[in-house]
Amino acid sequence: MAYKKRTKSKLLKTYELLSSRMDLASDDYAYYLELQKEYEGAEQFDELTENFEGHCLILNDLQLEMRWETFQIDALHIFSDRLVLYKIVNYEGLHLWEELKLTKVGEGVLENPALEMLETRIRLGLQLLDWGVKMKVYGFVVYINPEFTLYNAPSDEQLLLPSQIPGYFRELNADDALTTEQTELADRLLGLNNPDFRIRMPEYHFEQLRKGIPCSACGELLETYSGRYQNCGNCGKSVNVKTAIKTGISDFRLLFPKEPVTASRMAEWCGAGKSDRVYRVLKEMYAAKGNGRKRCYV
Repeated sequence: MAYKKRTKSKLLKTYELLSSRMDLASDDYAYYLELQKEYEGAEQFDELTENFEGHCLILNDLQLEMRWETFQIDALHIFSDRLVLYKIVNYEGLHLWEELKLTKVGEGVLENPALEMLETRIRLGLQLLDWGVKMKVYGFVVYINPEFTLYNAPSDEQLLLPSQIPGYFRELNADDALTTEQTELADRLLGLNNPDFRIRMPEYHFEQLRKGIPCSACGELLETYSGRYQNCGNCGKSVNVKTAIKTGISDFRLLFPKEPVTASRMAEWCGAGKSDRVYRVLKEMYAAKGNGRKRCYV
């Protein structure tokens, strides 16, 4: 079991919500798909490590700031005598290796992920030196997608191609048991973790977003609602209206963290339905603050 589990970032959650409530600009939509694909690749990697027991500490998705520089570690394994970090790449198709770049056949040029992995490895090693921790840091770029092919790949221990991944994890062993030293190091790294760094948000406003409550199965917005349950027009699933209103309110708070949550605003946000349903959910979930038109829920 991972010492730090992977969860969807605030950034990815925000883009998911916006994609259902507005038409994203082409570059924002491309960025959203990239985030989504990165997360899917990371989940595939986690399936390979979820059965590790006792011989290492697994920290997933660290977003760190060290020496006034921010960087991300997709996955980090802390053993008794070493740290191993992984840069997880979910590319697919045919690629050509070059020292500074990868060229996707028939499409274009990408920065070589090995450069980012090496930079991250150096930064992490420097931080360990600052802390007086004498452990070596190793790093791998993991090409997780089985439909990825890399031509001219060097015989380099810093790359794990799809055909090499199963064997690598079968042979991954540790000689010594962990001690409190490794746990203290893991906690120290977690203390530097900042899940909100490097936020690249598109511009959006309340008025331009589609209103409604989300289906729990497919995410489609129900623009009107009535009764306790209602069938989704997209996938046919029976939607619990009360639960969907709760989810809709939580979505609003994620998208507009600085705006007050009022009954009238939430009734508008949840679409065409009885406003008293929204009011009852607010009373149940939050505490009222203020009176009259200035009343909000926190």
